[in-house]
Amino acid sequence: MKKLQAVFSAIAGFCLVIVFLVTFGQVIERYVFHVSMPWASDVTRFAFVYSVFLGMAVGVMKRGHLNIDVLVQAFPAKFRPWFDLLATAVMLFFLAAIFWYSIPFVQSNMDQMANYVRVPMGVMYVSVPITVAVMLACLAVQAVRQVRALSGAKQAEAGRR
Repeated sequence: MKKLQAVFSAIAGFCLVIVFLVTFGQVIERYVFHVSMPWASDVTRFAFVYSVFLGMAVGVMKRGHLNIDVLVQAFPAKFRPWFDLLATAVMLFFLAAIFWYSIPFVQSNMDQMANYVRVPMGVMYVSVPITVAVMLACLAVQAVRQVRALSGAKQAEAGRR
């Protein structure tokens, strides 16, 4: 998992470098040389979308996704693992729905071409099911670990009685 995380991080970083360089080049071309690079919007859009979805997958792998834990902190410590499991289940459900609906979306956009680079828009949108599948796998592993930890805690509590 660490290797995949490193690969996704590197690709996302590379995509952000492309966004920066192409946008910077476009500004220079437009305001210094008074020439426009029409393909720049397509390239930056593709690179930005890939950087966002790859970054989301890295966030899930690192468990660095956004958590609002004000409510969780209000409950006793023994209930917090249950809230973690509930949050994981909600994310699994949400990402499964995204995955399910993203596949026909990608397929339906394979015949639509980007304006200037003439690449199917489905190539950009395929980042969604790929990265969501990775996020689902990571969350499934995490859910199994959480259930095992909860069942281990129950067994330990039963052993103390």
